[in-house]
Amino acid sequence: MVLAAALGVWAFINGRFLFAGYHALVASARVRGLPLLPPPLSGERLLVLAPHPDDEVLAAGGLMGRVAREGGEVRVVYLTSGDAFDLAAGSPLPSPKALRRLALRRMVEARRGLEALGLPQESALFLGFPDQGLYPLFTTHYYLPYESPYTGLKAVAYPGCHRPGLPYTGKALEALLVEVLRSFRPTRILLPSPLDAHRDHQATAYFGMRAAALLGLEDRLLYYIVHGGYQYPLPKGLHPRLPLYPPPRGRGLPWQRFPLSEEEVRRKERAVRAHKSQMRLLSRFLLAFVRENELYSPLPVPAREALAAEEEGWAVLPERGEVF
Repeated sequence: MVLAAALGVWAFINGRFLFAGYHALVASARVRGLPLLPPPLSGERLLVLAPHPDDEVLAAGGLMGRVAREGGEVRVVYLTSGDAFDLAAGSPLPSPKALRRLALRRMVEARRGLEALGLPQESALFLGFPDQGLYPLFTTHYYLPYESPYTGLKAVAYPGCHRPGLPYTGKALEALLVEVLRSFRPTRILLPSPLDAHRDHQATAYFGMRAAALLGLEDRLLYYIVHGGYQYPLPKGLHPRLPLYPPPRGRGLPWQRFPLSEEEVRRKERAVRAHKSQMRLLSRFLLAFVRENELYSPLPVPAREALAAEEEGWAVLPERGEVF
């Protein structure tokens, strides 16, 4: 009886992982049929919106490095410094002071990650808004100041941030993004899709879309997804010879693939490993993005969803200040 039960448990666990691996391989086989992303040109000015340090290298480590090596310029705008990840601070219940120290550490890791890609430290622009707080800034705290329950901060406070002292409001963040876009004049803007499962990523999408629309730059937007659902991406761990397949939450998006050279894959791995505070806890998840390609979509949501939303009288991009 004991042996039969043990075999049953083994079959359940291994069968589940075998099925997941099979699913990933089948999905990956379809990647090579996707259209190619137009390659960066010599005068490319690439701006990447990252909700937290590490999102930029997971989504675009290869593309950022390619742009820099071909004579273009890259700017990575970190909306938060990742100051709400309590386990990364060293304990399940860290103090606000410990989480503020974590933010400074993650900013250093972000710069080292960019250096691993061949980018200068000036490529990083830290805004210092609250981790796990971007969604409230877009909805209930567009005008009213927000206090982070993790750090106790109500305004941008970290050394090295672009505009210290700015209040934690959606209005301040949106105005800052407009200012950055206007001054940098990007030819391409990478930002999360609103289909991403993480609330900070969704809010980054909305803020970025609004800022670009105010400047007439909507045609320069490209979207990525990190938190893609169903344990995405599978298999976990480092698999540099496997393709990255479209995430379940991005089903229906017109994905474009960006193939990476072996050297670009190695550089991306080094950049991911530079985020040591995250690697300690999430290494298998983070390294699963080090694949032979990256994926981007020129649309934030599938076209059919946008059409259905218009027919029902709902805006795909909510009005600022609304709770949705």
